[in-house]
Amino acid sequence: MSQSSGKSGVSVPAAEGMPAPGDETTPDATQTAENTCPECGGTGTLQGKPCPGCEGTGTVTVTVGDA
Repeated sequence: MSQSSGKSGVSVPAAEGMPAPGDETTPDATQTAENTCPECGGTGTLQGKPCPGCEGTGTVTVTVGDA
């Protein structure tokens, strides 16, 4: 998974073991999946700027199942 730096809109890798903005948990945790960002609807932008919920990726990592 990658995340935008916010200032330039350039994607950079998420810090290993750390959830990206909008994520419920870390991407390597069990019972997780990528989902569409609820703030931007998957577009990655809000009002022409990178979405603060997903930092422009359009996706967030969520817990699935009974974890």
